[in-house]
Amino acid sequence: MIKPTIGELLSGVATGLRERVLPEIPAGTTRRQIQAAIGIIARVALVWDKTAPYLCADNEDIEETLGRMLPVLERVAAKEGNARIGAVSTKLRATFEDSTQPAQPFPSAEVLGARNLELQKTLAEIQEAMHENFADESADRKELKATLYALFHRMLTRELEITRPARRP
Repeated sequence: MIKPTIGELLSGVATGLRERVLPEIPAGTTRRQIQAAIGIIARVALVWDKTAPYLCADNEDIEETLGRMLPVLERVAAKEGNARIGAVSTKLRATFEDSTQPAQPFPSAEVLGARNLELQKTLAEIQEAMHENFADESADRKELKATLYALFHRMLTRELEITRPARRP
């Protein structure tokens, strides 16, 4: 691992600006702009080194969850004769077969981010399809709903872990 990390470098820049440069700047617009820049740099520093692992974990969780949901979605589409859910199931199967994330051990944050957006778009389509032409709350629909809620809870928990501001000593 390269030391210092990008996050550590950014944190050092923010600290240097806050402790050495900012005290030399008189009150006014320039000082406020520097304070805003320091805040942005510090915020980016908090998440920079965590972004790729976060996206990797998020993608793996979403993919695993969608894989478990696929047979249930197909069952719902068949039982209800719901063409929209059937179309979403077909698209979901294609999402797994045509993954934009190459099989490499360490994909870039850009590749991980693109895959994450693709997966989240699929999640949104599933939710829309389930609410369109809503049928009775079957056991399969309840299972899908519970699975989605559990996934969203895990996703929010992961996001909170990387975006929670660090406490200053």
